Amino acid sequence: MINTLKNHSFLFLMLLAGVLFSCNHNIFYHKTVILPNETWNMDSALVYEFTVTDSLQFYNFYIDVRNTTNYPYQNLYLFFTTQLPDSTRFTDTLNCILSDAYGRWTGKGYGRIKENRFVFKPKVRFQQKGNYIFTVQQAMRETDLKGITDFGITMQYE
Repeated sequence: MINTLKNHSFLFLMLLAGVLFSCNHNIFYHKTVILPNETWNMDSALVYEFTVTDSLQFYNFYIDVRNTTNYPYQNLYLFFTTQLPDSTRFTDTLNCILSDAYGRWTGKGYGRIKENRFVFKPKVRFQQKGNYIFTVQQAMRETDLKGITDFGITMQYE
């Protein structure tokens, strides 16, 4: 009886370890920045840097936003600058919808923190090998944008 219980416990732990470690096996890059005092200053650029070694691989590119229920707007505008390995730069303006027209938060979570994941670019391929730098700034025309707690990017292998 004791050996059977030990065997079941061992199998359960192995299964749990397999589930935990397999959930993130397809993540190429992930970084989240915690914003001090749940405030994003318009001059605070968040920087994400990584190296691409395989120019044939496809990735799904996500933006992760955590906001409080005190966030005063329906959306979050961003300036998203990409610097390629050859130093070419380009900027996108993004609009992330955080609540619907009735003020209901679109993110997941209970309590005052809501988490959103937005597909930025599905099935993207980095055609140059080398170092990429993403710089993100809030573009809400407020010096200190209150109510954003974290901002991150995640890239998963396709």
